[in-house]
Amino acid sequence: MKIALKALLFCSALWSTAAFSASKELKVGDIWAYKNRPGEDGSTLTILKIENYPKLGKVIHIRVDGFQMINPVTGSEFNEMPHLPFQAKALERSITHRVGETAEITDFSQGYMAWRTAFDGRKAGAFKITVRQVLDGLIKSNWEASD
Repeated sequence: MKIALKALLFCSALWSTAAFSASKELKVGDIWAYKNRPGEDGSTLTILKIENYPKLGKVIHIRVDGFQMINPVTGSEFNEMPHLPFQAKALERSITHRVGETAEITDFSQGYMAWRTAFDGRKAGAFKITVRQVLDGLIKSNWEASD
């Protein structure tokens, strides 16, 4: 009886893990809700591009919409981040449920090319922390004006 119970529990754990993994299959164009900051329940992220790198593994490029942030340099509000690169595991820890999809991917080439140039020069990587932690970090960062 104990062996049968252990086998049943083991199979249940495998099935739960497989179902959880399958529910978070990530595709370009998917729009996801994520574990956001208080008061930003409508904030979403959109998957822009998925790439594989030998050292980083799967990198998922996203945009984030619907958050609230004040630019400390200009004092103006902004609520979108057109490009952020994440390691897949960090993004999977962030997302909660898929809310839709889009066939129209907003142009993110400027942010992607800036990142890719820095990445190729070994001056950039991909975030290992959650989307919420990245946004919180932006608020707490030291900002300065640039030309």
